[in-house]
Amino acid sequence: MNIEYRLESIAETEFRMNYDFDYSKFAPEKLQVQIGHEIKPSMETDQIVVKAKATLVYAEGEIELATNSIMMRFGLSPIKDIIIIKDDGTFSAQDALVIDTFLVAAIGALRGIMMKNLKGTPLEPYYIPLIPIENFRTKRKK
Repeated sequence: MNIEYRLESIAETEFRMNYDFDYSKFAPEKLQVQIGHEIKPSMETDQIVVKAKATLVYAEGEIELATNSIMMRFGLSPIKDIIIIKDDGTFSAQDALVIDTFLVAAIGALRGIMMKNLKGTPLEPYYIPLIPIENFRTKRKK
């Protein structure tokens, strides 16, 4: 099967920085990176929409220091041969590598956008780490 895909759009949907936090008392070992994503196929438009969000959280008091999110839209053809929508609204893919490619692209784009947004702030040296794709996959029950 010949699979074709392309990036159709990318948009930053949110950036927030907590400027009220006292960064003079910042301890790097208390910083946590929280990452989430959502993937939705649109069978009518032959597209996959990937939303990715990262938040830098200060562990002491769970204070959000910065949040950034993006939305990427990919064209995928032939989507009906690759994506199967289940009765419960979830989906599965005939070729997981295609979905992994979209997710890796979205997390990478988010990493770069967040690095750009944090430049010149006290959080500049802190960024989204490289995370193996396996960490994003749903654990299958046996």
